[in-house]
Amino acid sequence: MAVKRAHWAFALILAFALASAGGCQTPGDQQQQGQQQQPAASQDNGPAAQPGETVLIPKKKADQPAPEPEKKPERINPKDVFTIATTTNLVNVDVLVTDKDGSPISTLTKQNFKVLDDGVQQTVSNFGTAAAPITVCLLIEFSSRSWAHLYLALQDAYQFLGFIQPQDWVAVVEYDMKPHILTDFTQDRGTVRAALDTLRIPGFEEANFFDALSYTIDRMKDIPGRKAIIPIVGGQGNTMLGLQGIDTFSKITYGDMLKIAKASDTPIYPITTLEYIDVRNPRGGGMNTVQGETELKYIAQYSGGQAYFPRFEAEIPSEYQQIAQQLRTQYSLGFIPSNPEKDGKYHKLRVELVDSDGSPLKIVNEKGKAVKYRLSARDGYYAPKS
Repeated sequence: MAVKRAHWAFALILAFALASAGGCQTPGDQQQQGQQQQPAASQDNGPAAQPGETVLIPKKKADQPAPEPEKKPERINPKDVFTIATTTNLVNVDVLVTDKDGSPISTLTKQNFKVLDDGVQQTVSNFGTAAAPITVCLLIEFSSRSWAHLYLALQDAYQFLGFIQPQDWVAVVEYDMKPHILTDFTQDRGTVRAALDTLRIPGFEEANFFDALSYTIDRMKDIPGRKAIIPIVGGQGNTMLGLQGIDTFSKITYGDMLKIAKASDTPIYPITTLEYIDVRNPRGGGMNTVQGETELKYIAQYSGGQAYFPRFEAEIPSEYQQIAQQLRTQYSLGFIPSNPEKDGKYHKLRVELVDSDGSPLKIVNEKGKAVKYRLSARDGYYAPKS
């Protein structure tokens, strides 16, 4: 009986000790125990907010797709590749139609023009008549072989500016032994006058006109629109070889110059003082004057331009005005040759004026009288060479 009471006493003491141990945990122990019991998912959502604190929970990153395996480059058969290629053999021809006084006739239509390429009629695909700005290069002989020419050349150049409109472009190149650009193309008339003001005392007697003209043509070949070269040329100067014509020692011959003029799309309008000086020269120019005028006529004709030989200063303004009007009222024709071969050969061009029946065109004035007209166009072109 005494032993059972001892067992019950020991059990009660042990139970009381365990209950006292559980009730004596500190607040810090309880907090630590609570943190340990939080689920693991809270770690992915960021830190837990403390009292009075705001915590931004980062967005859950989307699952990134697995990278695709790198593909090997596909082998392409060159025969299966399609390309776009455009080629054109368009030939442009500027045509000037004037009356007997040199005034342009601007009432013609596309049907009035007949273009022949080596005698074969072509279909005119492009046609334009609207007045447009012009691009002009003044090519001035500046040598000491003729002081009378030098004076007149400068007077001529200054007068030409009076017939240029604000939207036109002008460049000035002078030449003796070599060409020199005084001013490139500009619409500023003050710049052009300043360039002309520098032409006062020439340094050489040589005047290599063919070299200078060829150089100028090459510089203008890529200029679009209506353009022209106006050489102001002298001649007959005294050099070591005696009286010369319009050229002294050019590397390019007259024959070469004609070929260059034929291949060019820039019309040339020479104005020369040969006639003016010849009239006032007691000795006269003789064959040099005739030869110089002939050379200038053919150079201008082959390029689609016109040569002028004023005998008096009063003629010069009207000639400049005529050149400006002609350039602004040209007819622009374009055709693709019916012969597609790229032979690099020279093709002869001929432009005719016809009526609706294909007969030669007759132009009459307001009074019904027939008007004599003159047609100017380039003599031909060189086909591209494949």
